[in-house]
Amino acid sequence: MRLSIAIPTFEYKGRGTEFLDFLFRTIEIQTFKDFEVVVSDHSKDDKLVDIIDNFKDKFDIRYIKNKNDLNNGSSNTNNALRNCSGDIVKIMFQDDFFYDHEALQKIYDSFDDEHHWLVCGSNHTKDNGKSFFRDFYPRWNKKIIKGVNTISSPSVMAAKKRVFDQIMFDESLVMMMDCEIYYHIKKEFGEPIYLHDVLVSNRVHKDQISFKYNSSSNSATDLDREVKYCISKHLN
Repeated sequence: MRLSIAIPTFEYKGRGTEFLDFLFRTIEIQTFKDFEVVVSDHSKDDKLVDIIDNFKDKFDIRYIKNKNDLNNGSSNTNNALRNCSGDIVKIMFQDDFFYDHEALQKIYDSFDDEHHWLVCGSNHTKDNGKSFFRDFYPRWNKKIIKGVNTISSPSVMAAKKRVFDQIMFDESLVMMMDCEIYYHIKKEFGEPIYLHDVLVSNRVHKDQISFKYNSSSNSATDLDREVKYCISKHLN
């Protein structure tokens, strides 16, 4: 197996099936075919199984019902990563999807012996892919560990399996889960490949995790606490 797609899922206030179905449709049309899909499901119901059944004859899907650490997105993502067998592992969050039908091929072709991870360009949609805006191209900055995210969501990241065998998401983090792992991987494995093609679309909606936490009255305090934790973990 050359490539794995790791997808952490949950019911998403009733929109989980809608999001996963849309993502799967963008996986089905990928030109690169040597991949597996690994779904780690935190849902309190089994509705996502219907979507899995609809696509099980389209591509290789491994579905894991994850009853551990419910409501911990980092833990669920790590569970998906642990069950991947591909040489390269691509993270995709459930509400995001592939913008380019050649995305997997471009990711696979971009890896070399020198680099161990990759981040690609992304855009955003508010209307389920009918229109797109804000093309975003990843770049590094020294304040990543302080929460200045110039890379985007984890859906833009792929890495060789040995990276995730050594480093996973810090399960004590929510708002800094992405910035912390970017910093951690770069510290241990060096610079990523910056693939400046828009391959992934981030769905903007009121139920997304970042919206939930950014609109909270405690968001600034929570972010400050997590940033201090990350600085202590990596810089002190």
